[in-house]
Amino acid sequence: MSLSQKQFEDLVAEGIDRIPERFLEKLENVAVIVEDEPTRAELESVGITAAGETLLGLYEGVSQARGGRYHRGMPDRITLFRVPIEAEARESGDEIADIVADTVWHEIAHHFGMEEDEVERAEERRKEKNDS
Repeated sequence: MSLSQKQFEDLVAEGIDRIPERFLEKLENVAVIVEDEPTRAELESVGITAAGETLLGLYEGVSQARGGRYHRGMPDRITLFRVPIEAEARESGDEIADIVADTVWHEIAHHFGMEEDEVERAEERRKEKNDS
């Protein structure tokens, strides 16, 4: 399934709305954007160099844990990549809306200073909680 840019952006807005208010209140100076696919530089920035691997989302900036709250320059960026997310939904059978929401959550966690392994553990706890 391929969505228009507007349809995908609407899913991103819905994904942001799923974030608990206590986190949204603290979300400062962050631009959330949609791109079709990650660039080679974006892939390499997170250590993806093998063909066939891709990226669903990317956080770029200074996390709040590292003083990002006080940064008054350009906003941090959360980029969601439409084509890989749509491909993931087809491969996994999951709904695009759920993958978008999970990706938004994942990248916002990075904004708050969580490292990749911490985000993955938190995602598992969140999914277990939602399944019960």
